[in-house]
Amino acid sequence: MQRIPLNLAKPGMTLAKPVLRDNGLVLVAENVELSESLLERLMRMEIETITVQGHPVDMGDGGESPFARRAARLEHLFRRHADDAWMHRVREHIRQYFQLKSAGAESAAPPASDSGGAS
Repeated sequence: MQRIPLNLAKPGMTLAKPVLRDNGLVLVAENVELSESLLERLMRMEIETITVQGHPVDMGDGGESPFARRAARLEHLFRRHADDAWMHRVREHIRQYFQLKSAGAESAAPPASDSGGAS
């Protein structure tokens, strides 16, 4: 199961959890296969993230975005709280947040072009 930004979702992926409104109303049930039209509707409803089955998207943990660098520093920042279960949960929530932001930033970036000309 993987929580991903909606803009990284592709038709054919399957929801691992239902998509809910802020008030708890179920918009789409779990185990529904995503289609192009469903993804467009969710975007119009301003749904930011969804949880899909498996791990179909590389979330860019070690990339160059500022969010990826922040996620990489979490171990160092939380090193004194290794035995604290609550702090472990906090660290994991922060890591997931940075991974989502990193993946979103990478998807919004223009594709890299090969500008180096070989002679």
